[in-house]
Amino acid sequence: MAAPHADDAPAPAGRMITLTCDRPAAGGTFVARHEGRVVFVRGSAPAETVIARLVEDPQEAAKARFWRAEAVEVLEPSTDRVPTVWPEAGTDGVGGADWAHIALPAQRRIATEVLQELLSRAKVTTFPPEDAQVEPAPGDRDGLGWRTRVRYAVDAAGRVGMRGWRSHDVRPVGSDPLAVRAISELDLPSWTPPRGTEALDVIAPSDGPVAVVIIGRDLDPAALELPARLDGVDVSVQNSSGLHPVRGDGTVREKVGERSFVVAQTGFWQSHRLAAELLAEVVAADLGVREGDTVWDLYGGVGLFAAGAARAAGAAGSVVSVEGGTRATALATRNLGDLPGARAENGDCTQWVKRAITSGARPNRVVLDPPRAGAGAELMRLLCEAVGERIVYVSCEPSTLARDLAAAEAAGWRVADLRAVDLFPHTHHIESIAVLERTA
Repeated sequence: MAAPHADDAPAPAGRMITLTCDRPAAGGTFVARHEGRVVFVRGSAPAETVIARLVEDPQEAAKARFWRAEAVEVLEPSTDRVPTVWPEAGTDGVGGADWAHIALPAQRRIATEVLQELLSRAKVTTFPPEDAQVEPAPGDRDGLGWRTRVRYAVDAAGRVGMRGWRSHDVRPVGSDPLAVRAISELDLPSWTPPRGTEALDVIAPSDGPVAVVIIGRDLDPAALELPARLDGVDVSVQNSSGLHPVRGDGTVREKVGERSFVVAQTGFWQSHRLAAELLAEVVAADLGVREGDTVWDLYGGVGLFAAGAARAAGAAGSVVSVEGGTRATALATRNLGDLPGARAENGDCTQWVKRAITSGARPNRVVLDPPRAGAGAELMRLLCEAVGERIVYVSCEPSTLARDLAAAEAAGWRVADLRAVDLFPHTHHIESIAVLERTA
């Protein structure tokens, strides 16, 4: 067997190298080169020279087409660098705020560059990439105090923290300036949870008490002793047999406009305090549902977008929310129960659409909000075949969004509009809403 080429060698973890970072890369890092090899550097900024420590990446060691590194010392700072809003998210810190050291306007400029490059690389042609701009959420001035859902990790010694970047190590959290006040005031990182606790989920809904889910495969809900700091807080235990409410019913309430949604404590809901209302408004406007329309809401969760569509379609319309999670589907049925013409169905979205098309169903409009993996080629092909007028695609991952938009263009659709919003300040993540229409 031939010896591996030097370029294929795994990263010598721990080695220090001096790098000058250039453009941003998808995933929150910045691109540098060392002796011809690409290195993705966390904790740096554009046009910045740093000393960086190489990080072992077990997932990519077999390929080793590139290395990953974390900046440990800044030699020539970028003009975008500012004092970090979260020191514990820096080098060897928690992984939840990779741009905490970059000025907020620069974060949005950098995210815009990444989005535009992904659209260009995917060869999206019907929407000019330069028109894609990442904007702040309305009223969000400093990017702090927005996160309403936080997961803490717990190590074997019972210390509460968060995992590091590409690491299983549990590290101190500090004040966590991204969390809303109701979560910060619980100060859970100073608590020693019951032995066997592996993680803590904390949810601060817009309507009702904060909830804490204590997670551990072998935890006994009956033996749980709650500290005073959890007085007035709904508490559940999630162990190997499921979720067990100790105080409360295992759900939280979220209010969007005048409408209330019931969400499982461990279920999905947008984490930014402004996100649900903003996205509901944008999707409703973009869908443009008319009375009597047939609408599919794919990856519908607990029915946020379906509710708006059902109100517009009226009793003469038909709105179906399709969701893979059985618990979320049951809650969607509950949340949509007062809306004539609306219903929730459980199943894999691609397979559900395939069956619906086979039975002759043809919706006027579709909204989909897939996970980071995106909708994929098969589902996009099916939708482009079946949908009569408009598809609204909500995405938390610009790389898969760009791929799926290109697939829609190949099927004869065009990107009529694309809006990107910074709903995850001080991180590289963004939320996008794209509008697709038939070209003829």
